[in-house]
Amino acid sequence: MDRKTLRVSRILTSVALVLALAAAGCADEESEESRLDEVFVEPTAEPDLLPTEEDLRDRFEGLVTEPYDLLVGTCFNQYRYLDRNDLPAQLTTAIGCTRPHNAQVYAIVIHDAPPGAPYPGEKAVNDWGLMQCYERFEPFVGLVYELSELDIGMITPSRTDWEGENYRRRISCYVFDRNRWLLKTDVEGIGL
Repeated sequence: MDRKTLRVSRILTSVALVLALAAAGCADEESEESRLDEVFVEPTAEPDLLPTEEDLRDRFEGLVTEPYDLLVGTCFNQYRYLDRNDLPAQLTTAIGCTRPHNAQVYAIVIHDAPPGAPYPGEKAVNDWGLMQCYERFEPFVGLVYELSELDIGMITPSRTDWEGENYRRRISCYVFDRNRWLLKTDVEGIGL
């Protein structure tokens, strides 16, 4: 299923749900808002790019890690900054799920291409990964993707990873708030 089909399906499902709740008159807005407050927190305003990595080190929370080393269930933050050559760079930190965080890894899949197979291209890797992540979303979150407040993200191998001596084929599926708010709890089985 491609992204356009997923979005159309999500929109149609959302419209149907809203109409059903409105017709039934059973939506309890206050309890829904308090539940959302337990899961999401509005991010503080930060500049998109920080001046240097050294300045960033005083501002990040968590243990610096490689994105490919994140395990299932790990909550993490990603920080963007300018490196020493004034090029955009990114830093990933693993953090406890009770602390505000950007995302949480919910599945890791290994692409089925054999070692030595040529890199199929970013689009092909992303399309394959998105399908795998979509299938694993509901079992982790406890709600179908189309009805969830959460969205799917992926950490995918680059051409260098794919063709390197380790033949990295790992794709990490993660959830994040579709409105880009920070999460402040473990979302496994949350049904939201």
